[in-house]
Amino acid sequence: MNLFTLRIFGLALSLMMSSVSIAAEPIRVATWNLNNLHWVVGEPLREGAPARSAADYRTLQKYATRLNADIVALQEVNGPKAARLVFPATQYELYFAGDYIEDLATAQTFAPIYTGFAVRRGAFDAVTKGDYPALGLPSAAGDPLRWGTDLLVEKGGKRLRLLSVHLKSGCSTGRLDHPDSTDCATLAKQRAPLEAWIDQRAVEKIPFVILGDFNRAFDVHGQQDDLWKEIDDASPPGLDLRHLPEQREAGCWRGTPNHHPNPIDFIVFDNRAWQWVRSGSFKEVTYDSADQNVSKHLPSDHCPIEVEMNF
Repeated sequence: MNLFTLRIFGLALSLMMSSVSIAAEPIRVATWNLNNLHWVVGEPLREGAPARSAADYRTLQKYATRLNADIVALQEVNGPKAARLVFPATQYELYFAGDYIEDLATAQTFAPIYTGFAVRRGAFDAVTKGDYPALGLPSAAGDPLRWGTDLLVEKGGKRLRLLSVHLKSGCSTGRLDHPDSTDCATLAKQRAPLEAWIDQRAVEKIPFVILGDFNRAFDVHGQQDDLWKEIDDASPPGLDLRHLPEQREAGCWRGTPNHHPNPIDFIVFDNRAWQWVRSGSFKEVTYDSADQNVSKHLPSDHCPIEVEMNF
């Protein structure tokens, strides 16, 4: 073997080892609805929301540490001031939807909760935030719904597109094709803009993930769910969606009156992103019984979920 051949062999081996190294360091992607998280200690964000003590915020920080995610899609958070009480600035950068209103007095009738992301500092080569206001259409009652927060992350030449969503509540299993309530009628209207975002990403050919509170129990009706069948319709050709959890009972608040066995929080992948998911890595981070306040639904009425991806 001559010197030139040795150098080529060494370069090839170096590239192979580099690829192995990248594959061995997955990213953790998560979603967490934080139940009307306010930045003011001791003050509820809105009527019916819990007022949190300083200790309650420390408890949330504990579970953020336990989650240990690189990207966390956030819902029911009153913007970056509130999120910063859970995700410290030394560790995470925050990105919120463009409908964020800092002054609650100007929010008028719109509930001051927003979608967003917490992203671990240094985890990616580049992070670009966008908005998806099309999800914020007027509800049947006339109030605007929450925008989606769009994020593009890049690392080592790979790109991943993410969307944090919080869809209309109150219709987890009801009919959308022929809705019999204003909540179901409103959720039905959100199908078209959600599918439009998915179709745009499919044409773009960047792997994508949609994370958040869909307020829809997909697994009750399976593939025939009125929302799921709309977004997973094999159009454009070749598009195929998967979701986690799948056919798995939620462990959040199990053994208490707050337990709801059918999940409504999901991580949805297109077929390209699904190829990066590490088998068996999905987990739900539940709350220790000592930290649960059943009457106030604290730390949150939702538990965070996460999965590892080879990115």
